[in-house]
Amino acid sequence: MIDQLGVFPHNASNCSVLIVDDLVYACTSNGQDWSHVNIPSPNSPSFIALNKKTGEFVAEDDAHIGPHIFHGQWSSPSMGVVNGRKLVFFGGGDGYCYAFDAKPVKERDSTYLKVAWKYDCNPPERKKFKYPAAEGVSEINATPVFYKNRVYVAVGQDPEHGEGVGILTCIDATRTGDITQTGKIWSYDKIHRSISTVSIDPNTGLLLVGDFSGFVHCFDAETGKLYWTHDMKAHMWGSTLVADGKVYCGDEDGDFVVLAADKEKKVLSEVNLGAPVYSTPVVANGVIYVASNMHLYAFYDAARHAPSSDQPKVDVNPNRPGGKK
Repeated sequence: MIDQLGVFPHNASNCSVLIVDDLVYACTSNGQDWSHVNIPSPNSPSFIALNKKTGEFVAEDDAHIGPHIFHGQWSSPSMGVVNGRKLVFFGGGDGYCYAFDAKPVKERDSTYLKVAWKYDCNPPERKKFKYPAAEGVSEINATPVFYKNRVYVAVGQDPEHGEGVGILTCIDATRTGDITQTGKIWSYDKIHRSISTVSIDPNTGLLLVGDFSGFVHCFDAETGKLYWTHDMKAHMWGSTLVADGKVYCGDEDGDFVVLAADKEKKVLSEVNLGAPVYSTPVVANGVIYVASNMHLYAFYDAARHAPSSDQPKVDVNPNRPGGKK
């Protein structure tokens, strides 16, 4: 990206890639230099597609985000099918949420990922404050989440900038063009800056999201009604995870909390892991995996958990003949 596309990453190149068919989609992390004023490569792409088999460059976005980057870009993309059309969603460093056609289009000598729609997630009244003022605009660091023809995303900033105002928006993914005036289904501006991705429980229709100030918010995903908030009492870098009717989340103090995915707040358990939890919990095969700054933990219910049929049994006693560590 740096050598061929002239990309200038700010702080870090950070993105979970998305694979759709034969293409790999990725954020380039193009941003400002050390001065926090100058954008060295304003014409370099913010979002690209590569051939997943060869790594060959295929296409770049046509959104022209570069000149309007606030600071940096670290959002990971997601995908959804809207009216039979595959769209790739991306949070821009200019505060816009973008939907790109998944299929690249060739124009003259270049190939582009065309903007299907874009939505400015920052309210107009915040633009009178100079970035990174606590009352002002923010970029999108979270992954846009697609659910039932809607996209949910919150704005936030580099944690080094501290706390500030945020906003969570539910966007109508079926519209086209610049939908800033027409695409909002609901929004909630009492949330603080967030770098976290929302999680949605399909069984209850509840949406959970953490903000950097350490509050977990529970909404009705359909209407945006707020049911409850929970104060983790420490900064949250990772995202919430919903599984098995529960909400799992960690914080900078190392607290790992389990809440009920319910309209009434219920704290089911809380434990301190002894080091900050910056990651998002993962559930697989009945096991919850949590990474702290020091250890990777795996928790499961021994009474309910059984080894997968495709995995051999391992004797963990190294002193027994044939045993393994």
